Amino acid sequence: MIKNFIKTAFRNLWKTKGYSFLNIFGLAIGIAAASLIFLWVENQLSYNDNFPNKKDIYIVKSKQTYDGATFVFESTPGPLAQNIAKEIPGIKHAVRMTWISPMLFSVGDNNLFQNGLYADATVADVLSLEFTEGDRKTAFDKVDNIILSESGAKKLFGSQPALGKTVKTNNKDLYIVSAITKDLPKNSSYNFQWLIPFKKFESSQDWLTRWDNNGIQTLIQVEDNTNVDQINKQLMNYVKNRTNGEVTFSQNFLYPMERWVTHNRFDNSGNEIEGSLKNIRLFSIIAWIVLLIACINFMNLATARSEKRAKEVGMRKVVGASRQSLIGQFLAESLVLATISSLVAILLVYICIRPFNTMIGQDLQVDLFKPMHLAFVITITLICGLFAGSYPAFFLSAFKPLSTIKGAKQKAGTGSLIRKGLVVLQYTASVVLIICTIIIYQQIQHNKNKDLGFDKSQVLTTALQGDMAKHLPLIKNQLIATGLVEQVGVSDVSILNIYNNTSGFNWEGKDPNKSILIGMLRADEGLVPALDLKMFDGRNFHANLLGDSTSVLINETLAKLIRKDGHVVGSILNYGEENYTIAGVVKNFVYNNVYADPDPMLFIPLIRESGLLNIRTKAGIDLPQAIQQIEKIIVKNNPGFPFDYKFLDETFNSKFQAELFIQQLSSVFAIISIIISCLGLFGLAAFATEQRAKEISIRKVLGASVSGLIQMLNREFIILIGISCIIAFPIAWIFMHKWLADYAHHITISWTVFVLSGLSAIIIALLTISSQAFKAAIANPTKTLRDE
Repeated sequence: MIKNFIKTAFRNLWKTKGYSFLNIFGLAIGIAAASLIFLWVENQLSYNDNFPNKKDIYIVKSKQTYDGATFVFESTPGPLAQNIAKEIPGIKHAVRMTWISPMLFSVGDNNLFQNGLYADATVADVLSLEFTEGDRKTAFDKVDNIILSESGAKKLFGSQPALGKTVKTNNKDLYIVSAITKDLPKNSSYNFQWLIPFKKFESSQDWLTRWDNNGIQTLIQVEDNTNVDQINKQLMNYVKNRTNGEVTFSQNFLYPMERWVTHNRFDNSGNEIEGSLKNIRLFSIIAWIVLLIACINFMNLATARSEKRAKEVGMRKVVGASRQSLIGQFLAESLVLATISSLVAILLVYICIRPFNTMIGQDLQVDLFKPMHLAFVITITLICGLFAGSYPAFFLSAFKPLSTIKGAKQKAGTGSLIRKGLVVLQYTASVVLIICTIIIYQQIQHNKNKDLGFDKSQVLTTALQGDMAKHLPLIKNQLIATGLVEQVGVSDVSILNIYNNTSGFNWEGKDPNKSILIGMLRADEGLVPALDLKMFDGRNFHANLLGDSTSVLINETLAKLIRKDGHVVGSILNYGEENYTIAGVVKNFVYNNVYADPDPMLFIPLIRESGLLNIRTKAGIDLPQAIQQIEKIIVKNNPGFPFDYKFLDETFNSKFQAELFIQQLSSVFAIISIIISCLGLFGLAAFATEQRAKEISIRKVLGASVSGLIQMLNREFIILIGISCIIAFPIAWIFMHKWLADYAHHITISWTVFVLSGLSAIIIALLTISSQAFKAAIANPTKTLRDE
């Protein structure tokens, strides 16, 4: 019997090839789109699952309150790790680590930058690193040892063995490769090509012995079944108690690895708020919406076509078919259709996975036989097949055979009403996605194009390394002499990321009970003109920085904290025993948080051997030629170091990576939802015109015009789409109003967006269904009426 059901199902599918294609392709697109999103969701929720000890791994965070606002950092004092490991029960390992950063590696003529960090030896146990070569017990024993990842070793040595070989870093330090570890996956918080014993870093950093300087990360692994709340109680005032109350600005606590990706954000009160979990939830909803649209489309077309088979049902009953066998037949046909759709969807996923990975910057893998993936495909197939086949199976199988054979109309009002409701639901979801995509795009453009307080265009940055600092005046003069460079300035870090800060500055009239966190950027006299920063008052640094070493520049925010009108040039700032004179006030500019108002900050003269060179090229020049000239000059004055640069505007745009990701995915899936909806509308319009073929022919014989017939056939669908838009508008407004609440400066939601989105949806729908209406309106009426 089952064999007969399947054979009949394929025969019916072949007989209605057009509708079968629309059904299969529409559902396949929906399943494929949803599958890709769920693969990404799975990837995000399984972040760091490669670490067997994930549930026991924590990072030590520091909670600090300044002027009523609480900040949460991951910087900790140098002595913290070793002391808490000895004194606080339940801590199995405490690892001192730097942040991942690039370093130049040289092996023969092979020079390249690789990312890595300095860490204590126990990092291998905490992260369960898998050593493919070398002895994990002795890999960190010597300060001149270096551990490479498999990919890092391959880039440096190719197919040659790396173990025991020597590598040079930054053209000065020599290290011996003591071990090779397996690469960690992309969805891991630690992706490094090298590890160097922390003792090497420690030997050159005197501040690591101080409790009042937060400058490294502390990674913790606790013992099994440890009460972390008890550890946090001891850790909260640990630094304060350790220093007899001298250091009071920091309270520490353990933050679990399980929440690093999904949360890891804190409000101004220091309370945890959602991080990427918000995006995970958003795209999970989008995936279900797209899947819902595809399923509705599938059910609508299946239901519509089934009503054409009323006579077939009557004949089957006359020759002895039972109602149960008819139900089985319709369900089997629907399941066959859904199964074919799922197979096509799997093929589409395999085709699209590579470009999708490129878009999201991940390495998602399709494993069809993974239990979760297989269960998803089977579940969707069964749900779509059974639901889509349920209406014809139970409704049509109940028809009286004699009535259907005689051509009497059955009461199909319920089916028609269901189809109309599903069309409204389907298109409502599509319109909501369109509106949300437009508003997300507007918000991103608003943030990218707002006045930053400096000019990020035409600026490229490159690290100040090797002997560049010694030749800096010569490099600057040679760059400007090319006629292609306008200004050159130096800063210790990028102006977009000023994370060095202190609350140690005081001034006359400051409330002694107030603690104000002030960002610090070290810079030379060239930075202000290189970035086209505007002066609010006073002057820039003098060219002779040594003679200007006690001067500082501050921003407007800090100036107005010192004095309401901001005119503070000549005032003195105290930092311990040092006094600084305010030489100038720089107009506020955006840094760190692109969504918030600038925090107080100051510039201190930069006199050091490392930092960042900010080079502004002239407008209208041949940029590739300018980069070639810049590279020649820098390489000439700093041989042995490859010229590695970034454009400041690209660095700025990378701050919107999460938002751009949301925009790209929402745009793609809004388009997909419209395509699926239009496939459904096309099929339903074809079905509607087929049902009314005789009516159309009679109207045409009686003198109805083509335009009049098209208008008549389109009217019902346009009304349904209009209702969809009306329902979609408040849903989209509520949804986007909540999303925009995360931004300090956000756009006002304009009703113009809603009106234009609604009109766009109506026009798209009109174009889709009008093709069928036009085809029916111009058909020869004699062909339709011939059998009357």
